[in-house]
Amino acid sequence: MPTYPGVNSNFELSAFTLAERQIIMRLAGHFYITRAAAPTQVGNSNYRAFLMRPAQGVSAALNVEREIVVLFADYETFEARTLRAFDLTCDQFDDVRVDRSFRFLISRDRDIENSIRHYLLQDIEYPVVIPYRYDDFHSATDDFLFNAIRRNYLIRDLFGYQSPLKHEYFFFGRKAIVDNVIDLHKSGQNSALFGLRKSGKTSTIYAIQRRSGASSCQTIVIDCQDPAVHAKRYGALLEQIVADVRQQLNLKKINISLGNTPDQISAGFQRHLNDALNAAGNDVLLIFDEIENISPKTAASAHWRTEEDALLFWQIARSFFQNAKKRKMTFCFVGTNPHLFELPKLNGIANPVYLFAPKTFIPMLTQADTREMITRLGYFMGLDFDASVLSHIYQRFGGHPFFTRQLCSQIHKRTPTSRPRTVSIVACNEAEQEAGSDLQNYMKEILSNLNAFYPDEYAMLEYLARGEVSTFKEMVGYSPEYVEHLIGYGLVIRRQDDYEFAFDAVADTVRKSLNHANSATREQKWAYISKRRNNLEQEIRSWLYRWAEKLEPSEWTKSVEACLSEDRQIKLGSLNRRQAFSRNNSPLYLIELLKFVRRSQHDRSTQISDALNAVNNYRIDAHAKDMPEVDYQRLVEAFDLLEDIFLPPP
Repeated sequence: MPTYPGVNSNFELSAFTLAERQIIMRLAGHFYITRAAAPTQVGNSNYRAFLMRPAQGVSAALNVEREIVVLFADYETFEARTLRAFDLTCDQFDDVRVDRSFRFLISRDRDIENSIRHYLLQDIEYPVVIPYRYDDFHSATDDFLFNAIRRNYLIRDLFGYQSPLKHEYFFFGRKAIVDNVIDLHKSGQNSALFGLRKSGKTSTIYAIQRRSGASSCQTIVIDCQDPAVHAKRYGALLEQIVADVRQQLNLKKINISLGNTPDQISAGFQRHLNDALNAAGNDVLLIFDEIENISPKTAASAHWRTEEDALLFWQIARSFFQNAKKRKMTFCFVGTNPHLFELPKLNGIANPVYLFAPKTFIPMLTQADTREMITRLGYFMGLDFDASVLSHIYQRFGGHPFFTRQLCSQIHKRTPTSRPRTVSIVACNEAEQEAGSDLQNYMKEILSNLNAFYPDEYAMLEYLARGEVSTFKEMVGYSPEYVEHLIGYGLVIRRQDDYEFAFDAVADTVRKSLNHANSATREQKWAYISKRRNNLEQEIRSWLYRWAEKLEPSEWTKSVEACLSEDRQIKLGSLNRRQAFSRNNSPLYLIELLKFVRRSQHDRSTQISDALNAVNNYRIDAHAKDMPEVDYQRLVEAFDLLEDIFLPPP
């Protein structure tokens, strides 16, 4: 139903001064005046306010559909307490009909625009505040109303955020993800969110905390990146969780000691946590941020990375989750990669968090969300983006919120102050070129983080960048979860049976990283690695042949079916042991040999698997690819280990 300008018949005009009533009636020419707020007192100052909803044409121009708070500050000097009055007024209307990101301030401070700029620059996430003077409403025309809105760019760069967004005012998209985490918690289920750096994970956590507060849910965030967390042994961290729960639930602080042995720590954790939850009568959502820092192989501290702490910690946490009494604690896991939850075993023992939570990748903004973010913020910056420009930006950055904001911020900085201005594709390209170094460095940082902890997945990006589609698909067949992760990150998209980069900027960055090769060094490494790998593959085939000869025919058939994809089985036909593991004519890829090694249950299969993965990923002779020295040394170490296992002594 369209909104028409006017004043609600129940609106109490008498609550306002004569000057304010005149201003309200002037605004009623473009807005529908809906309801008055209760007067607000902050210190010795009193403030009056009301809500209004844009009429149909104004709503489209402002890109605002909900009600707007209008605050009167009847003082000749602006003070910071006025912003506090805004917040208190908004708190009176705890419903979705009020737009909390956009506010009108009407003040008697004759220099209100400059006065408010000083305060808003100290809080870059504070909502858009459009300042007016009481005297402005004596103007013969209404142009001043909209000119003030479009002058907002003089106050702040709304695109220029680099830190996570702590408030909801400029948080776009991701609402469904936030709601899903809360809904899963309420139904007693866990959740898991994954995404690369700068993908909005921390902003999403803040949004979960805000949404939880509105839903009367108690949330606690464990920052696993903090040495105060990952430097603790598993028992000490469980003690900290109990203490944090008690503090969040406003329970008395007590001395917590869970014991020294795993059985004592588990029993103590269950007892203390049940006591806390039952005493407060509350459930708790425990959010583990940067979960990699307390996970095997990727943890920041050695006892989580290579010892038993991760296994024992999650065994105890899962046990509590499954055996909670009256009240429950659910978990939300946030990190880069779901690897921890995809491993059936940890150190040879059943993984207690295997498939423990449905995994969700934090998506890029949709094209609609990207359009809303750019056009809404752009309007308040005096920048107009038409459909072709919005499409161009989306193609370049695929809806990545951080990179999209940074590009638009650069466009703002380069645009003259005589606004509004329409942004062109040429202006976008020039802004990207000017900010290219910073944007490239951010992208390199994101991808290098992926390469450092999950080199297999990064290697797939390099295959794609080189156009090695068959090798990429071979990796998909070997480890389908890898491409699932890349698609989840928003780096790769699938079109039927083909794969391609999701947006131009990531493709450009990966390709540029491949071009920094030192030809002489590459050729030396080519000869060295090629020789070692060929010799090694022959010895592994011989070892596998001796293993396979001991199998019953039915067991050999099962092994082939388990280690080769259906497509490969059809292509290779009936494959006997001698054909499969011929020293010189085996049709099997190294990655397929690896599967047979795993099936053989070699007593060093974990080490063999890791080393063979390294050898397969760094096939620089086949791909004319250079590598950093640290990776080259890692590959040499992998060869050393495998040759020690499979090659006969000299």
